[in-house]
Amino acid sequence: MKTRTTKEKQVIQEALLILKDHLDPLKFFQFVAACNLGSGDYLEFKDKLFEDETHESLYQKIIEFRKAKESLTPGDDYSGNNK
Repeated sequence: MKTRTTKEKQVIQEALLILKDHLDPLKFFQFVAACNLGSGDYLEFKDKLFEDETHESLYQKIIEFRKAKESLTPGDDYSGNNK
């Protein structure tokens, strides 16, 4: 089994942080699941991923995401692009 070097892990973590900021939460987690990126020190990565978040800020993001999702019409996706 080949292990990733620290540098590769850092690149992946940085890329995930960028994606987290630019993708909808659902798309972000779908991407992570599709790429089998669930390995490594989850707690360390989670702390880095959410270091600027509070329970309240995460709650507000969830509420905003749900409201946006509910306002979609059939054929829309969350990014606002119609199919």
